[in-house]
Amino acid sequence: MIFSTRRQITDIQPIHPFPARMAPTIVWDNLPRKKKELRVLDPMAGSGTTLVSARARGYQAIGCDTDPLALLIARGWCSDVNPAKLKRLAKLVLDEATALNNNTLPGDAYPSNMDLETRKFLDYWFDETNRCQLTALSNSISTLDESGEKTLLWCAFSRLIITKKSGVSLAMDVSHSRPHKKYEKAPVQPFDKFLRAVDYVTQKAPFGQSSSAPTAIIRQADARSLPFDSQSIDVVITSPPYLNAIDYIRGHKFTLVWMGHSISELRSLRSSNIGSERSGDLREAGQFSEVVERMVNVELDHKHFQLVMKYILDMNRVISECRRVLTKNGQAVFVIGDSNVGGVFVKNSEGLISLATRNGFALLGKVTRPLPVNRRYLPPPNLEKSGNSLQSRMREEVILSFV
Repeated sequence: MIFSTRRQITDIQPIHPFPARMAPTIVWDNLPRKKKELRVLDPMAGSGTTLVSARARGYQAIGCDTDPLALLIARGWCSDVNPAKLKRLAKLVLDEATALNNNTLPGDAYPSNMDLETRKFLDYWFDETNRCQLTALSNSISTLDESGEKTLLWCAFSRLIITKKSGVSLAMDVSHSRPHKKYEKAPVQPFDKFLRAVDYVTQKAPFGQSSSAPTAIIRQADARSLPFDSQSIDVVITSPPYLNAIDYIRGHKFTLVWMGHSISELRSLRSSNIGSERSGDLREAGQFSEVVERMVNVELDHKHFQLVMKYILDMNRVISECRRVLTKNGQAVFVIGDSNVGGVFVKNSEGLISLATRNGFALLGKVTRPLPVNRRYLPPPNLEKSGNSLQSRMREEVILSFV
């Protein structure tokens, strides 16, 4: 299916929870209307909103990310789905998992080759019954041949875990990446809800087997070093992480450990993400003093200055790479929110404008729009310190268009 109206884009629904997802209408409104062939890149694709929206318009959707669960969701959301085949395969997976579970002891109910730290994580967050059932389901899915159906079954599996309230773990707010232990026994058992999760994914998947849109290209890669040829992309549309970003891996690891990732591996990935609170090589910092001044109008303490500067250096590399891969008349759209860091209002949008200009972009437009209530995943700023102006700005996102 290729969508032809804006209304159809608004009807696209996600197949899996994901914090602070970009609205598909932003992609629709910023794609050129008259071109028949267009290569659209999201270098920080997240769950794939840009990719799904671009593919729904019939364009070549290209994306990358470093988060394994984000890549899984994006690939699943962009897949061509055969509902009958997917449901039939899901029933076979559940039957096999049920048989495996009958022969699984709690002491063996872990993904294969898991280290002690990861096992302790699983013991803390999952009760014995659900550890056994999740082990059986994950083992059954893992044996399938690589396919769109396998990806979608993993998405359904993950939906059982990444939830706001009632899931198969002992935590709440996993979908908001703010998990905290709530239960002694999980309110949901995986076997009871797996087929329902598959039905949900099937219903929300926007592409059937008859889709004539080009297959999406989705790769595991870092936006600071894109694996694409220079001048090979027509449009970049992306929503970079905010400074002091949402900690996606904090929630996503609840699923990723069942897919073979260790806690130490995910910790390393988390520390390298753009927007994370980490130190780094700041030898280039002196070149960007005016960018800091545009973002912050007060003096920062050493810790928060380092955080802001590391974000600037990371985003400068991202924007430089976007400039490299875009064609001569290519366009770039960045959707960003401003932040509250240590009680100080930080204008991320102004920083991106400054960095884009330094890298040869010209600003075409700046649009501010309110964030829907259900997308306000970040905690609000401190009421006593922020004032009405900051409270308002923390509920907005800025759409920046460049050429």
